[in-house]
Amino acid sequence: MTQEKRVPDTPVNALTRLFFILGSPIGHVKAPEVWSTLMRRYGVNALMLPADVSPSNFDAALTGIKLTENFDGAIFTMPHKVVAMNHVDVVTERAQRIGALNLMRRRADGRWEGDNVDGAGFLAGLQADGVNIDGANVHLNGCGGVGRCIAWTLAMENIASLNIHDIDRSRARELADSIAAVSAARVTTGLPSLAGVDIAINASPIGLQHSDPLPFSVEELPSHAVVCDVIMEPFLTALLASAQRRGLHIHHGRNMMNHAMPIAAEFFGLPSSFDWNGEAL
Repeated sequence: MTQEKRVPDTPVNALTRLFFILGSPIGHVKAPEVWSTLMRRYGVNALMLPADVSPSNFDAALTGIKLTENFDGAIFTMPHKVVAMNHVDVVTERAQRIGALNLMRRRADGRWEGDNVDGAGFLAGLQADGVNIDGANVHLNGCGGVGRCIAWTLAMENIASLNIHDIDRSRARELADSIAAVSAARVTTGLPSLAGVDIAINASPIGLQHSDPLPFSVEELPSHAVVCDVIMEPFLTALLASAQRRGLHIHHGRNMMNHAMPIAAEFFGLPSSFDWNGEAL
C-alpha cells in the first residue's frame, strides 16, 4: 500500500488508497472514523469508508468495488462475513476453518486474500480484561460470521465446554459437529441452564436496537460469571446492563475491535510500528 512521506493537507487527494467496511446496517459501526483518524495521524494516505450494502446487493457491490484500482482492502461485518468467502482467491487457514471472513486485501500478484481475526481479537480482549478461559464453561449465543469465529477460537483453547445456541438450530448443530471433531472441549447445542456457565457471550445482532429482547437471561448465571457482548454501539447493551445490575463482570463489544485492529493492520500491510489500537481514541 502506498504511504506518503507526510499527511496531505486535505483528507483525500488523487493518491489516496481506499478501504471499505461493508455491512447492513452500518450506522452503529465505529471503524470508519477510528481507522481513518489513525491513518491520518500516522501519515498513511488512506481512508476507511462505510458501505451500507444489503445482502441482495452484496455480490454486485463488492464485485464493482474490486475493480477500483486504488481499492486495497475491506472489512466485513454482519451479515456479509460468510458470503464474502466467494470473493477471494486465497484464504488463511483460520478463515478456511471458520468458513467466514472479516478481512480482504489485494495481494501484490493481484489476487484477493481473505482472513478472519475476530476470534483472535476477541481472545486478546478477554486476556487483556483479566478473564481466564482455562477450564471455562462457555455459552455462545449466535453463530453467524462473528459467532463462528469466536466459537472456533475458544474451542482451540483450553476450555472445558462450549454450548452453541442459534435461532437456526441446524446451523448451530453443523458448527458444533465441526468443532467437536477436532476440539478437546465438550461441545453441545441448545438452551441449557446457565447455572454452570463461566463465560456467556452474545455474538448475535440482538441488542442493536433498544427494543430488542435480551439474547439470554443472566439471572441463572453464577456470581463469578463473565457476560460478553460483541455489539459496539450501544456501548452498554441491555444485556450488559442487566449483568451489571447483578454485579457480574461485563465485557464490552469494543474490546474485540480494539484488540483485533493491530492484527488487521498487519494483514493490510500497514506499518507494524504504529499503535493501531483504537482504545486511545
